[in-house]
Amino acid sequence: MGLLVLDYLIGFGVGILFKTCNCGQSMKLELRKLIHERKTRICDVPVYACQACRKYELLPLIKPDLLRYLASINNETERIRVSFADVNEAAYVLREVFRTYDDDSSAEWQARCMEVFDERINMLLDLFRYAQSLADGDWMRQIEGRLEQLSTIKSLIPENSSNYAR
Repeated sequence: MGLLVLDYLIGFGVGILFKTCNCGQSMKLELRKLIHERKTRICDVPVYACQACRKYELLPLIKPDLLRYLASINNETERIRVSFADVNEAAYVLREVFRTYDDDSSAEWQARCMEVFDERINMLLDLFRYAQSLADGDWMRQIEGRLEQLSTIKSLIPENSSNYAR
C-alpha cells in the first residue's frame, strides 16, 4: 500500500485509548502525518505510537475510513495534502480536543473530550433535522455515517479512567 508515517508528534496520550505495545510499553494515541505513495500527505491521522520502539499502529476504528479515502483518491496524479480531520468525524473531534486541551488532569481531558464529542454530535443532529426538512436523503445518509463514526469512538472514552499521560 505504500503508507509511511512521519515521525512527528502533535498529540499526547489520551484516557484508556492507550494500548500495550509488543515491546511491553504503553502506546499513546497521537495525531500523525501519513504519506501515501510519495504524493499524498494526510495530516491528523489517529495512530497508536510507542515511544520506546517507535512502532505505530492506526487506530482500528478509523482504519476502514482511511482505506476508503485512499481508494477514493487513488487515481489522483497531483500531489495532495489533506487533513484526515476533514474527512473523518472522529479524527476531527480528536484534533479539536488536542488543540484545546492544556491541563495535566485526566479528568479534565475526559470532560473536554466528552464536551467536544457532544458539541459535534449536536451540530450534526441539527444538520440532520435540516436535511430531513429538505427531504434530502443523500445528505441525511451522509450525516448518519458521520454520526456513526462519532458514536463508535465516543464509546471508547470512559467516564472515569486513571490511565493518562501527557
